[in-house]
Amino acid sequence: MTLPTGLEMTVFDEVFRNRPHERFDALRAADPVHDDKVLGRVLLTRAADVAAVLKDRSLSVDQRNAAPDTIVQRLATMQDREAPRSMLVLDDPDHARLRRLVTHAFNARAIEAVKPKVVEVADALLDAVAGKDRFDIIEEFSSPLPIIVIATMLGVDAADVGDFQRWSKALANVFSPIRSPEFLAALKANADELSAYFERAIAERRAAPRDDLISALVAVEEGGDRLTTEEIVTMCNLLLLAGNLTTTDLIGNCVLALLRHPDQLAKVQANPARIADAIEETLRLDPPVVQSLRIPLAPREIGGCPVRAGEAVTTFLMAAGQDPALHADPLTFDIDRADKTHFAFGGGVHFCLGAPLARAEAEIALTRLFARFPGLALTGDPIERNISAAFNGVQQLWVRP
Repeated sequence: MTLPTGLEMTVFDEVFRNRPHERFDALRAADPVHDDKVLGRVLLTRAADVAAVLKDRSLSVDQRNAAPDTIVQRLATMQDREAPRSMLVLDDPDHARLRRLVTHAFNARAIEAVKPKVVEVADALLDAVAGKDRFDIIEEFSSPLPIIVIATMLGVDAADVGDFQRWSKALANVFSPIRSPEFLAALKANADELSAYFERAIAERRAAPRDDLISALVAVEEGGDRLTTEEIVTMCNLLLLAGNLTTTDLIGNCVLALLRHPDQLAKVQANPARIADAIEETLRLDPPVVQSLRIPLAPREIGGCPVRAGEAVTTFLMAAGQDPALHADPLTFDIDRADKTHFAFGGGVHFCLGAPLARAEAEIALTRLFARFPGLALTGDPIERNISAAFNGVQQLWVRP
C-alpha cells in the first residue's frame, strides 16, 4: 500500500470522498497512527485509538494550540482569528462554563416540545412534493426541515423565515475548502446579516421575553453567571450551522442506505419503530461528521506511537465505526446489528450537545417520509458526495415517490 501523501485522505481525493473505506482499511492495516508530514497531521483510524483520544481531557480542541507547521495553522491564516469562538473549539474551563449554561436552555424539555413542529414541517414538505414525478430529498426535504425547526426553536418570526433560510443555506458553505476572495466576501456578508438579526432578537428578548430558545439563553443563569450577547449570537450560529448540516446529511445518508438495501427497508416498513435502528446504523457506517481534531499540549504516545506537542491529531470517526476490531462485517448496512457503538457524535466532554435533537428530527422525518411514500425509489441519477473537509453527505438525492 502507498501511504497517504499530498491530497490523499482529503475531500480532493476522489477515492476518499466516494469510497473512504478503501483508504481507511488500507491505512488501518499498515499505519493506524499515521504521521502525514505533507499536510502536518496525525491520522487515527482504529476504534480503540479514536475512543481513547476523544475521552482524554488532557487534549485540546483549541486550534490556537496547534504547532505552526500543522494544517490547522495553515488554514487559520485563511480565517478571521478575531471572530467569536464557539464552545466547539474551546477547552475547559471556558468550554465547561458555556456548555453548562447552554444545557439549561437546550434541554430535553425543549427538544420534546419541538417534536410536534418537526411533524408539521415534515408533512408540509412532503405535501409540496407529493404531485411530482421525482424530487430531490436533499433540496426539498432534508435541508429545509432542520432549518425551519431550529428557526422555530429560536423564535424567528414567521415573516423572517425566508431570510433565515437564505442566510442558513449561504453559510452552509463555510466549511467548503474551495475559497476565493468573492466567496469569502459573500460568506462574511451573510454572516454579518445573520449575526445582526440575532443581536436585534436578543435585545428584544431582554426587553420582552418569549417562549423560545433565544429568550431561554438570555435568561439562563447559574451562580450569578450569564451568557453575554456575543456568546448567545455565537451559540445561535453554532446551532444553526453545525446542527442543520449534520441533520441534513444524516437524513439523506439514511434514505440512501435504505433505498440501496431493500431488505433493510422492508424491515423498517414492517415495523416503523425500526427506523431508530436504521439511523444508528447510518451513524456508524456513513456518519454526517467524518473527523474530529485533538491537539496534545505535551509530547505523548498514541496507540504506541510518539506524538509531539501541538500536533494536529485527526480522529476519523467514520473509520472507527468501520473498524473490524469493533464490528464484524463492518461495511455491511445491517439494522439488526446488536452492538450499535459508533463515534458519530464525538465523545468525552465534547460529545455533541445536539445529538438528541438530531436523532429526534431524523426519526420523525424518516418515519413520515416512508409512510407517505412506501414505494420510494432512487431514480438512477448520479450521486455526488459533498466537497467538505468535515461533513459527509450527498449533494443531491433524486427519488421517485
